[in-house]
Amino acid sequence: MLHVNAESDPAIQAIFAAFQREFRKLGWVDGLNIWIDYRWAGGEGSRMRPLAAELMAMEPEVMLACGTPAAVALQQMTRTIPIVFAGLPDPRAIGLVMRLAHPQFAP
Repeated sequence: MLHVNAESDPAIQAIFAAFQREFRKLGWVDGLNIWIDYRWAGGEGSRMRPLAAELMAMEPEVMLACGTPAAVALQQMTRTIPIVFAGLPDPRAIGLVMRLAHPQFAP
């Protein structure tokens, strides 16, 4: 997971506590049957590409991008690993996907 904000942000902490709680309800426990590795850019756009590269080096099965800068950085790193994105106002308008009904990377 690559997030544009800082991990210490109280609003972000609440969102990710809910995220983890809902995953547990579905039977997914971080460190037990799923591994979620987090990278936080702290609002610094210059950190996106290096953090994305760190995550890509781990050869993940799927990526979660939180925020437009995170989604763009991950898309620039791969066209084969699925990227789930959240917090993007219009991924089609920024050229991230061709359509929303069946998202595929834009060329």
